[in-house]
Amino acid sequence: MDCNNFFVSCERLFRPDLWNKPVAVLSSNDGCIVARSNEVKAMGIPMGIPLFQAKQLADMSQVTLFSSNFTLYRDISARVMQTLTAAVGEPEIYSVDEAFFAVPETYTEADISALRQHIMQTVGIPVSIGVGQTKTLAKVASELEKKGSGVCWLSPEKWAAVAPQYPCGEVWNLGRATAAKLKRVGVEQAAEFMALDTVYVHKQFGIQGRRLQDELRGIVVHRLGTGVAEPPKSLTSSRSFAAACHDLGQLESALSYHVLQVALKLRTQHLQAGRLVVYVRPGRHSDWSFRRVLGEAPLTAATNDTATLTQAALTVLRQQFDPQVPYKKAGVTLSQLVPETYEQPSLFSEQVAAPVHPSLDVITDELAQRFGKGVVRLGTIRSSGPMTSQRLRSPAYTTNWGDIPRVQAE
Repeated sequence: MDCNNFFVSCERLFRPDLWNKPVAVLSSNDGCIVARSNEVKAMGIPMGIPLFQAKQLADMSQVTLFSSNFTLYRDISARVMQTLTAAVGEPEIYSVDEAFFAVPETYTEADISALRQHIMQTVGIPVSIGVGQTKTLAKVASELEKKGSGVCWLSPEKWAAVAPQYPCGEVWNLGRATAAKLKRVGVEQAAEFMALDTVYVHKQFGIQGRRLQDELRGIVVHRLGTGVAEPPKSLTSSRSFAAACHDLGQLESALSYHVLQVALKLRTQHLQAGRLVVYVRPGRHSDWSFRRVLGEAPLTAATNDTATLTQAALTVLRQQFDPQVPYKKAGVTLSQLVPETYEQPSLFSEQVAAPVHPSLDVITDELAQRFGKGVVRLGTIRSSGPMTSQRLRSPAYTTNWGDIPRVQAE
């Protein structure tokens, strides 16, 4: 199952006046286009293009633009996955807008169409569902029907008819480099790749190429559940500023904001971090590109405490800050992640007994869950947040009581 133009569909969910009209979603700093409706694609605007270049290609006054609203997108994604789970059992969530699931043996193509309609009726998000013998073929099937009925049951007979015209470059998990290498030896269609000698494929493209060939032939290699994400090895929060920054207080606010985000993720996943790296840098192509703040914050023990991590990050910033440098981006990365239950005694400090009362982070996390992020924050975080430009961001329709749409009936 693949949600169609997911970010755009989320924005249209509360703006029905925008259905069948050009809509695009911008990156976190309103710099690039990261999601496009079919109407915008038809205008010849490619994915990831900077907004100023898009204006040179087409009349953007016809397009409704939105800043990224990831809080909304994550919540709508959870609702889609919950609806899918209730219908067919636990899926393998591949990304925020994609999931694999096992089709019950009794299901027919009509049942899959009914499932698609159920998701659209329950959540309001259009999806494409592809059914195949393997994950790769199911992904091919979902791509085939994005502009059709939205459902494709790719039987072996149908795939045999489609494969001779299906480009290798569009095969899920094949990759541009592999597609280019295949093209150099005269292999451009999926059927041609499937017909290659297996020993040759293994020698030229490795075990991954061999597995992909098996998947295209209908031999299951990637079983359901094997794509579930493993615990992360690191967590990062970073963002570019809307304008160059010379002010220490603003940089402290931005770093504190990013520490808050990653610390919240740590606690959500019941992890602690043993290493914190801080970076604040100017533009990559400016004359100040080598005058950056970069350093590892001192942590005597693994922690997920916001105040402890913030204090360590600000120590690095204050030691290296130069008011002459026009900083353009700030961020933090946490690594050496371990479970909360893991406890490594320190050689350099006394062990402090855990408090018997709920920690400050537990209380602030509960308040954020009930009333929204930012309702309680550290004093180092200014109300302006991470100093980004998101003038076009839509309301938090589903996670903030104050943003719930109001409808009047006459």
